[in-house]
Amino acid sequence: MKRVMTGAVALVAVGVTAAWIARSQQAANGATGALPTGGPLIARGYTEAPAGTVLIANDPNGGAVLKELRIKEGQIVKRDEIIAVMGNYPTAEVNLKIAENNLLKTERLRETTLKGTRVVDLQLEEGALKSAIENERLATILRNRSGRPPEEKDLEVWLSEQRIKNQEASLALNKRRLQIDLEQNATDIVRLKAAVDQALRVREEALVRSPIDGVVTQINSREGEMASGLGIAKVVDMKQLRVFATVDELHLPRLKVGSPVEVTFRGTPTVYRGKIAIAPMSVKREKRSEADMGVASVRQIEVEIQADDGVIFPEILGREARVTFL
Repeated sequence: MKRVMTGAVALVAVGVTAAWIARSQQAANGATGALPTGGPLIARGYTEAPAGTVLIANDPNGGAVLKELRIKEGQIVKRDEIIAVMGNYPTAEVNLKIAENNLLKTERLRETTLKGTRVVDLQLEEGALKSAIENERLATILRNRSGRPPEEKDLEVWLSEQRIKNQEASLALNKRRLQIDLEQNATDIVRLKAAVDQALRVREEALVRSPIDGVVTQINSREGEMASGLGIAKVVDMKQLRVFATVDELHLPRLKVGSPVEVTFRGTPTVYRGKIAIAPMSVKREKRSEADMGVASVRQIEVEIQADDGVIFPEILGREARVTFL
């Protein structure tokens, strides 16, 4: 009788052990379940856009305190759109206005004075000099016809020549001064334009812009406070949304780039067609608890899936998906 009972106990133990081994092997095949060769492979996944996600931070030169926040979660932003203003902006704006006014004043001086009244004055001097020369020619003719003493005539000629020489020297000097002033003014304009460019850069450092078109998915900083070390906000380009599915390593030979898939999302029966975008490059090993049957090792890979041309996945991050590999 004892031998019969001992044999029965041994058979039960062998059965339990076999069941445990079978369940462990099933767990090792992954949550997706091993389907018949050649049939569709079904896996769970989720939506994410790692290639289209940016974390926007402020430029330290623009100030550490967030003066103004112009976005909220869920808002659509465009590339180069201002999403925040830092504390240094008011001072930078004033300095820019001063630099622009100084440049405008110098440019107007060149147009109105150096190229305006000063040029007209020179033209008047040139006209006066020509008149003086013509008058001296007429005076010479009259002197030759007059009967005045030669000494008087010679003195009059000398005085007239000195007046003309003085006028010529004055005209040449004024032309030279105008040329020097124009050169100095041109140098000042170059310097002031550089000052305006520098002021623009300083002001731009106080403005935080979005580098991409996308949706604000997370805000890490608040107005009036120091900008967070995690950045000001996270923006995601939903056009780069992908589905990531987890599949057992055993199915790796089936997962080729460009292979077709069908995707459905929780809460909607709509089927979206796509294809494998990137072949799995690494294996993730993890342990899963099998209640009352110990711990099983699972080796899985993550597959990135993109929508076919003309197909758009629902623009929701982290949405659960069901992926069928065809």
